[in-house]
Amino acid sequence: MGRIASVVVALLIALGSVARADDYSDEMRLRATVDHLREVARETVEKGQHYPVIELVTMGVGSLIWERHGHIALCVSYENPRQDGCYNYGVGDFAHPVGMATGFFRGTRSFYVAKEAPENTLWVYLHFDRTVWVQPLPLDDAQKQQIIDKLEHDILRENRYYAYDHFWDNCTTRVRDIIDNATDHALSTMKEPSDGKTFRELARPGFYGLAHYVPLIITDLAMGRATDRVPSYWERMYLPDYLREAVQRKWAVNPIPIYTRTECVNSTASGCAERGAPFRDPASGRFWFVLITLLLTAPAWATRLWGRFQKTGMALAVMPYAFLGTILWFLAIISPLPYVRWNETCLLLLPADILLMWFLSEERRRKYAKGRLLMLGVVAALLLVGVLRQPILYAVIWPLVPNAVAAFVPLRPLRTTLKT
Repeated sequence: MGRIASVVVALLIALGSVARADDYSDEMRLRATVDHLREVARETVEKGQHYPVIELVTMGVGSLIWERHGHIALCVSYENPRQDGCYNYGVGDFAHPVGMATGFFRGTRSFYVAKEAPENTLWVYLHFDRTVWVQPLPLDDAQKQQIIDKLEHDILRENRYYAYDHFWDNCTTRVRDIIDNATDHALSTMKEPSDGKTFRELARPGFYGLAHYVPLIITDLAMGRATDRVPSYWERMYLPDYLREAVQRKWAVNPIPIYTRTECVNSTASGCAERGAPFRDPASGRFWFVLITLLLTAPAWATRLWGRFQKTGMALAVMPYAFLGTILWFLAIISPLPYVRWNETCLLLLPADILLMWFLSEERRRKYAKGRLLMLGVVAALLLVGVLRQPILYAVIWPLVPNAVAAFVPLRPLRTTLKT
């Protein structure tokens, strides 16, 4: 027993040493990164600027859903490092995601700006191993003062909260607008050509690396027609990567990596150096979506052929998409966000299809189903000619099958066995 106790104590001491070593390593990485941030500011002053130096700080993508497009902040470095501060417009109550999501969909003031010491701002990104770049902005003293005044104004309690919008009013667009206003609209007047990608296509990579069909469901079914427009070069700067790129193009300020994701070291994974994480572009999954949909709706016709549990079979086919449709219709009603409110998927996934299960007589169910088939045909035609723009033509099959069964395959009478 004495030997076992000695071994246990030795293991605990070793584990404690490892933990202390890891903590020390994290602290050293953070200290080195903050020093690098100040070194960039010092070199900028040596080239002719005056303190304070305003730096655009971009963070690579992370693993959590709200980290998938990266992040951005403005940091101000003074001659006295005790005055340094970073302004982060992406602060929300991530410990309570349901409440934060509710505020987002309702368009309420669910996000706010916070000022922190650089080490406090950068710690979380180093802890989760996200690449950090810095670009010192080439500003004169008047422009710097205008930006600082705006930042200090925004951190006041009465000004700090805002209604977050993923595409048109987020942590990056707030920083973009501040820089643009202080530089006589240098960014908004850029005429560089776009790459032709729509808002929907730009949003999709933010979901790569999650469950295989999540990018498809979110970007095809949940994002409305407002995202099927190609943004201008200015509008594209709602993503941190593109604002960093625009600053580089406009003022020839190359992004300096002050911390590099360790998984990217010696890695050749596509996108690792640029986006901070090696997420790959998955297949669209639309073929598998159709196949799974056919399996989900199979009980509707299989139970009719069997002649038993026919209403249960119809319920199993209808309830999944009716439930999803209920969520989308609810969000469309309560949300002011245009890409939530004008969602063409709502024309396909009608909660009213629960009428195929109950409430109506067989004859009225048949009439309702035929009306829905006509509606689905019109929607499909409008999608084909481009009047409706969301890429959801493949999803027509989901409500089509149960409505076709209800319209053209009558309920079979229950089989009875005669005994003599």
